[in-house]
Amino acid sequence: MGFFADLLGGRSLDAVIERARRQLASGEFDDGLATVAKGLEKYPDAIVLRDVGQSIRRAKARAGMSTLLGRVESESDPEAFEQLIALYRETGMVAEMVRLTDRYVAEHSDREQPHLLRGEMALEDFFADLRARDGRLAIDHLLKAGALHPDSLKPRLQLAEIYFAIGADRALLGQAAAIERLAGEDEVVRPVVAALREAAKPAAAESVDALLAKVEVSGAMLRDPSTWSSRKRRGVAGEADGARLTRNLERLVRDEDVVEAVVIDRGGAAVVSVGESTLDAAAPAEGAAPSDESGLAGVARVVARTIKVSARELEMGSFRRCVVEGPFGVMVVADAAGGVVAAKGRRGTDPHRLAERLAVAVEGVRGRRS
Repeated sequence: MGFFADLLGGRSLDAVIERARRQLASGEFDDGLATVAKGLEKYPDAIVLRDVGQSIRRAKARAGMSTLLGRVESESDPEAFEQLIALYRETGMVAEMVRLTDRYVAEHSDREQPHLLRGEMALEDFFADLRARDGRLAIDHLLKAGALHPDSLKPRLQLAEIYFAIGADRALLGQAAAIERLAGEDEVVRPVVAALREAAKPAAAESVDALLAKVEVSGAMLRDPSTWSSRKRRGVAGEADGARLTRNLERLVRDEDVVEAVVIDRGGAAVVSVGESTLDAAAPAEGAAPSDESGLAGVARVVARTIKVSARELEMGSFRRCVVEGPFGVMVVADAAGGVVAAKGRRGTDPHRLAERLAVAVEGVRGRRS
């Protein structure tokens, strides 16, 4: 009786999705999100319902952007800058977020907050890709934020993270002393300071830029700051994140239109593989990549090795995703922290739909927007 009551009362999954879409179309964003949340309590594996929720959140954010843009243009209002930057982050508009933050820094260079925001963004990029210039940018902005607000603890802790990670121990001890002074008798911070001092083995001479370059070339941090900081371990190969991502991708592949999904870490290794490779790749042309680059894992590996890095080198913003279509079907390759994730659909699969569903699978692990 309960099943038929749900159908007659309009509480089936299809009815919930339709109601949420009507609320999206009519601009009832809060009601739509409430409908999605209630629906997910009953249908937690409903990928389509999660897609609708993501669409509602983006539409709600876009609705508030025009007003904030007006305040930024007409008044250069710091509060408007920060609210709009947060909206860009929530909706995955990464390039727009970075450009606006750079503008915030330029127009309010005497304020701590824009430097702190830009430093945090560069720090996230550094821990994701281990690029020396991201590390240098993070350090410069965090030092500026600390200089503008000498009693601020946050930039000191973030500087300690990157100095700890690259082995800049003389600079690390300087930040440890500042953190101890600012935190006083804080019981949470005291063991952190002790851990930093125990780890530090300062050399007679130290070049932060040389240490950043060494980390970039080796592709590995000297130490992992997540052992003492609250920073979540970056990268898609972490044990907990890998298990959750595998489950999410398995749900995606249960759909008859999706036949395979893989995750490639920053080093090019396939750390998650779901489904069977059915791609019948043509023989490579003369001078082309070897056969181990064919198939979904091979395409994802090429993206991880070339496209993602090239997008950053050419100042095109962070890589988001790309679509490859052919006789084999549709492949979507998307950014995942520290690597890429990819899914292959059968011929005729809507690539935008597949991309959105892949984003939902990845974002379920990150706990934030695509």
